Amino acid sequence: MSPCVNERIAAAVARALPQLEALRDELYRHPEIGGEETFASSRLTEVLEENGFQVTREYGGIPHAFRAAASAPVSGPTVALFAEYDALPDLGHACGHNLICTAALGAALALREVLPDLRGTVVVFGTPGEENLCTKTLLAERGLLDEADAAMMVHPNPVTCASGRTRAVESLQVEFFGRSAHAGTGDRQGINALDAAVACYQKIQAEKTRYPDTNVHGILNDGGQKASVIPGYSSLKYLTRAWDMEGLRTLRAMVERCAAAAAAETGCTYRIHNNEATNRPMRTNQTLSQVFNRYLRACGEPEILRQDVTGSTDMGDVSWRVPAIHPWVGLSCPDIPLHTEAFAERTLSPEADGFLSRCSRAMASTAAEILTDAALLERIRREFEGSRKT
Repeated sequence: MSPCVNERIAAAVARALPQLEALRDELYRHPEIGGEETFASSRLTEVLEENGFQVTREYGGIPHAFRAAASAPVSGPTVALFAEYDALPDLGHACGHNLICTAALGAALALREVLPDLRGTVVVFGTPGEENLCTKTLLAERGLLDEADAAMMVHPNPVTCASGRTRAVESLQVEFFGRSAHAGTGDRQGINALDAAVACYQKIQAEKTRYPDTNVHGILNDGGQKASVIPGYSSLKYLTRAWDMEGLRTLRAMVERCAAAAAAETGCTYRIHNNEATNRPMRTNQTLSQVFNRYLRACGEPEILRQDVTGSTDMGDVSWRVPAIHPWVGLSCPDIPLHTEAFAERTLSPEADGFLSRCSRAMASTAAEILTDAALLERIRREFEGSRKT
């Protein structure tokens, strides 16, 4: 790729940065949880349309999802950029999705300016509800992302880590059914479903220690409404995480055994079901990752750690359909964890401004190289096809 293209990408991002920062701030002040991102989706698609992208709203029939595409004069491969823009209940943008979507937007705007010198297509996929709806999973399952020859997104993080593995995750709801009764006069007639939930929780807490390098975390979702009523219904919600799908199946079997034992001890019946989509582990395309890391360093990133991330993402499901990366780029706050109010505030900091600049440039330059270097794309494809056989 010509150095001139890189210089023009840098200049385009610099011009767009005030608009990107303003939009990031707007989203921070107007957080929307997954499935309710009317404002975020509208603002992002407005800017993309104003800059020559052809936008399909409600993509795949999913509210607030979108596909925005722009093509070079010469046909060629397709590079996809992913935008997330949902917030967390009560915490706002404590996972930094206001930065994720604006970085994707910045890369898209820069690529739009240099498309006459490239070949192929740039697509921005707007994917609502990463925290709860996992719309990337739904789109991937339907083949609606398969047009991409390469896919990428960036995620803010306390420190910078190269795209690597993430854990697979399964969301389970464990329900117990007993029989309601008056707590004072009908205690012998009642079957306490809360007792079953508490017993199940305690059993899982003890059992999960037998499965190292996994993560099992649950909450009491429903334990009754009034102390004067023996609850006839209770439920727990769990997230189980493992490095592969077999590990998830093992953890589910453990939860099933604990629920069955708790139900038998209390006289309840039980049911277990998935209340959110299951996400596969991230399968990073290392060829693509190396190109992105090179550009990120050139943009001023001082250190890129190489370590797996124990969290989960629906980008994992994308990575099993098309070559993909999901790097974690730091906001220079190693002592501030994700999903905290302090991290949400960090998305408005000068370090977050630097994140937007570096990530927009690195993604745009990576995409531009793919759209000009057929040999690079072939190496990306060969790695992806080889990894599918393992």
